Parts: sequence; C-alpha cells; structure tokens
Amino acid sequence: ISMIFVMVIMSKASAERIVEVINEKSDLNNKENPVYEVKDGSIAFENVNFSYKKDGEKVLSNINLNIESGQTIGVIGGTGSAKSSLVQLIPRLYDTESGQVKVGGLNVKEYDIETLRNEVAMVLQKNTLFSGTIRENLLWGNENATQEQIDAACRAACADEFLGRLPDGLD
Repeated sequence: ISMIFVMVIMSKASAERIVEVINEKSDLNNKENPVYEVKDGSIAFENVNFSYKKDGEKVLSNINLNIESGQTIGVIGGTGSAKSSLVQLIPRLYDTESGQVKVGGLNVKEYDIETLRNEVAMVLQKNTLFSGTIRENLLWGNENATQEQIDAACRAACADEFLGRLPDGLD
C-alpha cells in the first residue's frame, strides 16, 4: 500500500508538469489578417540573427542566403554549428532576433503559421521512419493523400525509381 501511495504522489506531480506544458502558450502567433497561400518555394535569409535566449549568445549572426524555388541545397557543418537552427526558422518554429526569413517573397511572420508549416518540408540528418509500410509512412504527412499525391511526393523525393523496383512497391 505504501508503494502505491508513493506512486500516486509521483504520478500527481508528473501529471501537473504535463498539464503545465500542455497549457503553455506559444510566443509565436499569427498576425492580424495573415496570408493563407504560399506563392512559391523560394527562401531568403536577410541579415538574420538568432539566439535561443533573449540577449543570449547568437547562434546565427548576419546570415544572408537565397534559395530559388525548386533548387536543392545541402546545409553541412559540424555538430552544434546551427544547421538545424537555421532550417527551423523557415517554418517559423522559432522567430529571428533580427533580420527576415522570407518564403515566396514574404516574411514568414506574414503567413498563417499552420499554412506555412504545411508548405515547408525538411529532411534532417537522422531520418526515422515509423513502423509500417512506405505508404503508411507517407500518409503521416497527409492521411487523406490520393495515390496521385503520393506518386508526386515520391517523384519529388527522387524515390520513385527505386520504389518501383521493390517487390511490393509502397506496400
């Protein structure tokens, strides 16, 4: 009984911490009358500075970068060189300290956050597939995707050729 009592006390404390996280309000909000359509996939970083803490050490300093729509680039660097931080500014997982990140010619702060995040995809260094078939993994991005949309995603990822050679295809 005493063990159960201790577990109940610990569970209560854990539940309170979980509720705190769930109730936490994001600092990132839509502005009034946000844009709901991304014109194209071009990305521009204009004099971007970023740090995780206000008045903290800059993780990114004076970044200027232009990526044309349809262009493929790789961001390389050592561990801790802020590759992920740079990429996570695009779907507005974080906001810049100063400067602008633009997608489709507009500052990411102009977009509806959900719209922007639905239009931006990233492939990070450590890719993890969920259990199940390739088709089931693809449907994580859009559970209502049609076969045409799945085929288009495979072509865009340049995976259609080798997927076509698999005995069961996407299944």
